[in-house]
Amino acid sequence: MKIFVVDDSKSVHRLLEEMLDLPDLSFQHAYNGEEAVNAVKETNFAADLILLDWEMPLLSGIETLPLIIKLRPKQTIIMMTTKNSMADITEAMQKGATDYIIKPFTKDIIIGKITTLLEGGM
Repeated sequence: MKIFVVDDSKSVHRLLEEMLDLPDLSFQHAYNGEEAVNAVKETNFAADLILLDWEMPLLSGIETLPLIIKLRPKQTIIMMTTKNSMADITEAMQKGATDYIIKPFTKDIIIGKITTLLEGGM
């Protein structure tokens, strides 16, 4: 399984790799929305899941989300953010997020969400 992590914080990338240190799991990384969209445009892009941060420079996650969905309508995307209002959650889901996770989250929470979304466990 391949997970595409899109977050401007390198520490979040490291934390996710540590939390999800499982066999047969690989990671691809982008540090802003522009990098993410460019990666998704590549013909060989094949992530099973995108973990997308909301607040990033150049192109925010909420701006990136519909661009990715336009390119790959069936892509599984979990928004990761400290934004926790119902309006924010609703906006993300309306723009194409598959699920939403509020930072900070625990290993159990992220693995539970991923397992549920990808049906079959890790």
